[in-house]
Amino acid sequence: FKVTFKGNGYTQSERAEDFALLRSAELTLKHGFSHFAIVDGRQSADYGVMTTPTQSYTTGSVTAYGNTAYGSARTTTTGGQSFIIKKPSSTNTIVCFNGKPENGMFVYDAQFIYDSLSAKYGIKANQ
Repeated sequence: FKVTFKGNGYTQSERAEDFALLRSAELTLKHGFSHFAIVDGRQSADYGVMTTPTQSYTTGSVTAYGNTAYGSARTTTTGGQSFIIKKPSSTNTIVCFNGKPENGMFVYDAQFIYDSLSAKYGIKANQ
């Protein structure tokens, strides 16, 4: 299976990796397997720029004395700041197994991963 999780600008990289791992465990269990290995895992991020809108406010005062008027005005502009937004993603290509292979050094126990990450994030997912 190939599993991809794409986060948004509020998602931490660790959360994107955890959710891809959680979904990998979920798929393993749903298809009747007990263990899985990640044969290709990739983490990346898309970047974007968000610029706040600008606003200008003008205040002024006028004083009249006889036929002459005196005035002053002041303009204040706010906004226009740009922020870089990071959107992390994580992709796992997994192979599933019934039971842990003998040479299974990098093999995950799907139920353990599923239970651990569900508890970490307070997820009550259905299997």
